[in-house]
Amino acid sequence: MRGETEYWPDVMQETAKPIEPKLLIAVPFYKNEQLVGPLLDSLILCAADLAAVGAEVVLFDDSPGYAPLQTALEAILPRAKAAFNCRLVRNERNLGFVQTMNTAIAEAVSRRLDVLLLNSDTIVHPGAFPEMLRVADLDPMIAFVNPRSDNATLATLSIERGTAVEDARFDAAPYEALAARLPEFSYVPTAVGFCMLIRWHIIAEFGGFDPVFGAGYNEENDLVMRAGRCGYRAVLANRAFVRHEGEKSFAVAEQSKTALENVNSAILQKRYPEYAGLIAAYFASPEAVAEHLLGKMIPDDAGRLDVAFDFSSFADRHTGTSKAGRQLMQSAIDDWRQRFNIFVLCSKDAYAFHRYSELGIPRREPDGPEKFAVIFRVGQVFDWHAIRRLMMKSAVFGIYMLDTISLDCTQLTSAELYDIWQFSLARSDFFVTPSSYSLDQVRRRFALPERVMHAPALHSLDLDDYTPTGTRPAAKQVDPRRFVMLVIGNHFPHKFLVQTANALAAAFSERSIVALGQAKLDNSEPFNPYGLPQLTGGNVTGVDVGHFTDEELVAFYGDADVVVFPSHYEGFGFPIMDALVARRPIFVRRLPVFEELYDGLERNPNIYFYETTDDLVAQLQEMPVWQEVPIPSQPDIGAARSAREILALVDAALLNVEYQVIVDRLRAVRVDVKLIARPAQTAEAAVETAQRELLDQVASFAAVRFEWFVRQALQIRFVYVVSRTIFRMLRPVVRGLRAMRNAMRRGA
Repeated sequence: MRGETEYWPDVMQETAKPIEPKLLIAVPFYKNEQLVGPLLDSLILCAADLAAVGAEVVLFDDSPGYAPLQTALEAILPRAKAAFNCRLVRNERNLGFVQTMNTAIAEAVSRRLDVLLLNSDTIVHPGAFPEMLRVADLDPMIAFVNPRSDNATLATLSIERGTAVEDARFDAAPYEALAARLPEFSYVPTAVGFCMLIRWHIIAEFGGFDPVFGAGYNEENDLVMRAGRCGYRAVLANRAFVRHEGEKSFAVAEQSKTALENVNSAILQKRYPEYAGLIAAYFASPEAVAEHLLGKMIPDDAGRLDVAFDFSSFADRHTGTSKAGRQLMQSAIDDWRQRFNIFVLCSKDAYAFHRYSELGIPRREPDGPEKFAVIFRVGQVFDWHAIRRLMMKSAVFGIYMLDTISLDCTQLTSAELYDIWQFSLARSDFFVTPSSYSLDQVRRRFALPERVMHAPALHSLDLDDYTPTGTRPAAKQVDPRRFVMLVIGNHFPHKFLVQTANALAAAFSERSIVALGQAKLDNSEPFNPYGLPQLTGGNVTGVDVGHFTDEELVAFYGDADVVVFPSHYEGFGFPIMDALVARRPIFVRRLPVFEELYDGLERNPNIYFYETTDDLVAQLQEMPVWQEVPIPSQPDIGAARSAREILALVDAALLNVEYQVIVDRLRAVRVDVKLIARPAQTAEAAVETAQRELLDQVASFAAVRFEWFVRQALQIRFVYVVSRTIFRMLRPVVRGLRAMRNAMRRGA
């Protein structure tokens, strides 16, 4: 049964006679005689393939009276006939693409042949036809098969390089490399008419092209959708390849493509309202996005891949994370640029503040349209949007997990944070930590699949990498009358800055204590979001350091006689390196990570350990003196070594990248990870639930982003003070409104 509308020429009324299964390949020509040679030459090269599939090639001359095309066809026809089974059919009048192809379709059905419609502006690569037929047999519901191409809408392999079709130097290797990473076939919502295999029983049942589509465009979509409503599918044979110049078949037709598209699209959309949604869903699908990302795995003409350092969390202030990022990127320039085009993802303000332009690294917007072969994020991920960006923009991504402090400190952690880190680490290709201690911390806290590679890559242990001026200062002579203790930290409780500075100020009232990282304000409250004690004592100076340059920070170390880094929890410990560069003794808590650095620095005697603050005070009763030590004997301890260690993981990840892994993580990241089992719902209720969930997700996302913005803003001392002042001014107003409300309730 063919349905209500039949699209058949009169020849279709003939009785079909069973014959041995073969393939009918129909090639329509309309003028454009220059296309004859390239296409027929490619078919001659595929003569063995044509014989293997039992193909008969029919060349249709749809340009009656156009001598150049007739001459071109007649000139090559003897050579073609000698190579494979073919014949030439000349239309008595111009029928147009749709009617000409319907003639071929009618013949194919009458002879019970599958039909392959092949545009004249194509070049067939060996193996394409047998592979298309093989794929067609893999699923009984496959009705339409396209090969892959360099220029055929959804059949196009996404390669951002290549040569034009007419160029004899066209290199198919990049396309073959990408196709080799894909499954043998992919389901798609429609087929493309440039080279389309159709099973004979489909056209026998559902008919050919509807003549309403005139000269063409969307006629194949109409046929695919017609069969699709009964469950028949279109697929891409990913191992088959046919080049397509595009537009040449209609280049000299009277109607322009735009006019044809406008008219025919309206017809298609009216018949199949679901069509546009299916196409949009496909291009946004994990499968389509994964394929596009894998296209970034193909090197450019210089043999390089695009790699980006994700510094999207960096602000216009100095932190340990930003210091680690710049050190790594600066070292990567030498070792990575031979094989990679390097970019940095960050804001304009961060790019200017950290002077990344001096490194010659171009900036890209974190949420920009660019895709990369690799993205390496420096710093942990703290929101779902950042995870989605990593997965949507790169074929391979890695994370520099600096520490697990935010997960372990009670005022910073949350169940959602654990979910975010578990999700991102389990779906990353690799992650790196700045110490073996940090790696152990991560491995103890998260379930990691075997495929996820990880390794420690310590920041540089070469003091020269921490010398901004290129020259280390001289050791300072201790002056008992003016002894300065520099205490390093920030406002986070685990840094233990305020408590340590106050304890030292009380124990050494004659000494000068500088708390570097926590401001001490007069006549106002300091920035103190966690309720920490305030810096006290007339001999304590508090300094907020976020906007100081490296040179200015070095000056603080140079003015000190001894440095104290009282943190309870770290992933590395940059102040140790900064103190040693400044030739100042440093006291640190006995933490495993500091002992790891101590061993890496060949047990430098200027590093002193203590257990508690009382121990620190006791040890400082005898002021230490700088001890000169020889340069470490290890030859490869600098930032270049760290960059090479990370590059080794990048290389391994590039070798092991898998299409299905990318698809799975893309699908996972777009699914609500908080989904729980729900009772069965009607279709209408399910739609309403989905709409409510979408609004909830939008509201939740907005709330998270607003909370993040407020948190960042409140870290600015001025904003915090002003906000506290405003809240205090509003407090009486709020109390008054509450009193009025309660009075009204009592009156009611």
